[in-house]
Amino acid sequence: MTPKPLENLLESYRAHLSTTRPDEKAPKIHVDEIASKVAVFYERMRSIIDYQEEHLLRKNFIGRTLRRRLLLKDLNLNKNIAEPLIKEIIRAGRLPNDTVSESKIGEVQAIIDNFLALTAALRQIRDPREEETYDWLIKVTVNAIEENLFPPVKDTMLSEFMFWTVREKLSISGLELTENEINLQLFMGIQKALLRVDQDQLTYRLLKFMYPDWNSLNAGNLEQIVRELPAIQVQLRKHLSHPASRYFFKLCNYFNTVFYLIGDMLDRGLSYEDLKTLFENDQALEQEIETAYSGRFAKQRSKLHRIALFSILSILLSKIVVAIAIEIPIDKYITHNFSLVNLVLNILIPGFLMLIIILSIKMPSENNFAVVLKEVKAICGFNGGKSYVIKAPKKKNLFTRTFIQLLYMTIFAACFYYLYLALVAIKFSMANIVIFAFFVSLVAATGVKIHNRSKEISMEQKKPKFSLFLIDIFAMPFITVGKWGLTALSRLNILVIIFNLIIELPFQVFIEFVENFRAFIKSQKDSLH
Repeated sequence: MTPKPLENLLESYRAHLSTTRPDEKAPKIHVDEIASKVAVFYERMRSIIDYQEEHLLRKNFIGRTLRRRLLLKDLNLNKNIAEPLIKEIIRAGRLPNDTVSESKIGEVQAIIDNFLALTAALRQIRDPREEETYDWLIKVTVNAIEENLFPPVKDTMLSEFMFWTVREKLSISGLELTENEINLQLFMGIQKALLRVDQDQLTYRLLKFMYPDWNSLNAGNLEQIVRELPAIQVQLRKHLSHPASRYFFKLCNYFNTVFYLIGDMLDRGLSYEDLKTLFENDQALEQEIETAYSGRFAKQRSKLHRIALFSILSILLSKIVVAIAIEIPIDKYITHNFSLVNLVLNILIPGFLMLIIILSIKMPSENNFAVVLKEVKAICGFNGGKSYVIKAPKKKNLFTRTFIQLLYMTIFAACFYYLYLALVAIKFSMANIVIFAFFVSLVAATGVKIHNRSKEISMEQKKPKFSLFLIDIFAMPFITVGKWGLTALSRLNILVIIFNLIIELPFQVFIEFVENFRAFIKSQKDSLH
């Protein structure tokens, strides 16, 4: 018997296939091909220094473009925002040329007008947090525009399928949660683990859940909504930072591989009848899942290689820049303790350590597929179904918590103290030591991130090893510092700031000039009969 969530998925898939396709005769948005090639090249260069998931790169591009267009509007240089914004997205290769209907201009402009109306009402009530709220509204608007131009149809089908599959068989112990809290935390866990959304995207999707008509507010309730914004933000932050969220994420992150493979089956574009038959046939399903798993395994390995290469290059290049900008001037002109050997070691050791960590990371073994296949069959109604369990550990008493914290702080201090002694022994200066410790911490945290990414399609339950436990004990202080460092650096990526402030605005002005100039030349040529 086909489980109810799977039936709903198939019905959603059938509805999607029968959805009326866009009118091919409707006028489409066109951009100049030459200007587009230049813009695409720029975006590829930029993605090297700002490496992220494709959907996050796309969202961030829309955000930068919208902020720039709003600035030009404030300077009375261009009142129209939606059309040039969409054209920039097409020029950058984020949307195909000559396929986006001109009707999208009105839809996107309506979203922007909604934002402008909210910010105008915000200024009128003179809220002391106006700047913070303005920035929050921009982020919400960016996500609204992205979902309008890139409708997450498959993501919605897949996330709803995962939600109801897990929710129907979910049991929770050790946590006191209301039904609404369970639904919200499961929703957020799926968004983060399956769809890899960031905090801004998750905030927007939660906001839509609370205010389904957010993008079409009317003038009558604008002031009320604006006055409620602080309370809305507090409520959203409360849900996002809920103590139970990590347990839901862990559960969803473990089972996401199963739903990724179901999503890969949807991507094949089969007819509703063929897909339904596939889910009902044990042997055919197994063969299809094996094909999908092989493709995703190869894609994951390729992605890991790219991340690993970028991480090594990023560490080396960043270390060289820091050495030239900070270490050498301090050692030469302040402490007068410059050593070329120490400088070379300070540059090479973090990169070498990153290489060792990456080489130690392994993709899932051959046994993993059997585990994955069993789980896929379970959600499709074979093997007697599946149950999902969240079990929070019992809260430790005050004495135990205090003892563990003191022990960790002792290990933390000891790790950095003995590292300091080792570096002093080889004549490292204080500047060398601080920067070396910081970069080693960045390497440790980055290594953990890459290791976690390598387990994205892994469902094997490996036995813990005592040797790995010991390594974790003494690595955690560095990982903790590195995690903080990665968060800080993600906000202060100097190269990204340079691109945003110095390069991007004049570059986009130049691209528009090229497009307009080519249009002028073409019109002049066409006028010659």
